[in-house]
Amino acid sequence: MDRAIQVVNMALAVQVTAEDANGRFHGEIPSSVRFYCPYCTRPVIARATGRQFDRKRARHIQRTVRPHFSHRSNDEWARLCDEYHAGNGAYDTDDLPLLMFLRRETITSRGTTSRFRIDIALRRRGLSSLLQEMPADESITVDGKPYRMRDLLAARRHTIPLSDPLHDLESRIQIPQQWQANVGMPQNSHGILFFSDTFGGNGGRRLPNHSALYCDCTYYLVMREARVAAARPWFDRMEQVGCISGAAHLGVYAVSIASDSKRKNSIDEWLAQYGYCLSDIDRNAQLMWPPSIRSWGVDEPLFRHSSPIYRFPYLSGNGPMPDTMVRRRLLPDDARTRDVGFIGFGSDPVITKESQSYCVFFKAQSSMPWSTVYLGPRYPEDLHPYDAAAEEGDVTPSENEPPDKQTSPQTSPQTPPPLPPYAPLPTGVDIALRRMERPQHPRPVDVPYSVIVAQYREGAC
Repeated sequence: MDRAIQVVNMALAVQVTAEDANGRFHGEIPSSVRFYCPYCTRPVIARATGRQFDRKRARHIQRTVRPHFSHRSNDEWARLCDEYHAGNGAYDTDDLPLLMFLRRETITSRGTTSRFRIDIALRRRGLSSLLQEMPADESITVDGKPYRMRDLLAARRHTIPLSDPLHDLESRIQIPQQWQANVGMPQNSHGILFFSDTFGGNGGRRLPNHSALYCDCTYYLVMREARVAAARPWFDRMEQVGCISGAAHLGVYAVSIASDSKRKNSIDEWLAQYGYCLSDIDRNAQLMWPPSIRSWGVDEPLFRHSSPIYRFPYLSGNGPMPDTMVRRRLLPDDARTRDVGFIGFGSDPVITKESQSYCVFFKAQSSMPWSTVYLGPRYPEDLHPYDAAAEEGDVTPSENEPPDKQTSPQTSPQTPPPLPPYAPLPTGVDIALRRMERPQHPRPVDVPYSVIVAQYREGAC
């Protein structure tokens, strides 16, 4: 491999060639400098570098190889990379696991609960054709109980609660073979589960096996209490935030690894035994503009008329990143859609893309993972995450509240109380309008704060 990503603590990642690394370090690479594969982000080693090899190459001695990077021979994840051995990529990206979510249980008027639940959900790849071909009575089976697949696909909030999530999921969850490429397939754990913090303090989405953890990011770790003592030394932060409902022996811990940690190699080896790894680099195209909400992995711009702009994830060589932006219209057949800007991807990037309505999946380079952006004309629904409890009306009144403030048995909990036609703007928006010398208007109750702020910023109000 001729190129790798060079990472130094407290500095931007840079893509370098093996010749560059040899000319700079002459085979004596400092311990603070690390190299990673640009395709799989696994650590690589600079080979055939140093003055001894330089002298052999200068004398044209046969069978003296050029400087290059190579994966570690005992790296399980590197064997899945196309660059481990040329043409030997063994990973099938179509075999995606079921979606799995960690969610804090309903927050009552008594305060925040420390109990979490784990749900599974079906993926929705090719949903239109899937619903056309799927029989009405098709179902999946979880712990012997059938669930109609059409009901689960009807809305993203339709999930199945899962007890004992660490035990033999592949035999407990039965999915018809012909639909697994569309909805996902069960994937066993290796004794622990990591989840992102997509829902903030209320949980997130499971990281599938062979996923990379990144430094300075918070994750939720679900594991048995008996394993905690062995895990705690590897994390710079490990705080118990709750347990799994119905399985008190499974704790939920908020964990993170600092970017300046000196135990990264040891941490990576510890994670490897459970099916994960540690990475210092993010290969995704980096969104620069406009301010956006990331919901379910989709970048949703807050400004209706602003085009998303992405930059290359790291520098290339010793020079600065080019500041020329290349625009591409990824949905050319619809005049209402926005174009996308790319910085640092070259003068004529080859964009691989697929689309589902206004949701576009793209790769700015073939070696990068998929990014997803919404290019339609509407605003995001709101800045607040989805709250299942609020939608279902599953709220328990406090025993300390007076009877006249509790929900009456004759009143449906799903029926909201009558609202005034307008609601006041929050203090922050009020201050912003005064600074802008804009007239202040009451906010219609059915319009999110984010829409009002975006309208004022774009001069629509």
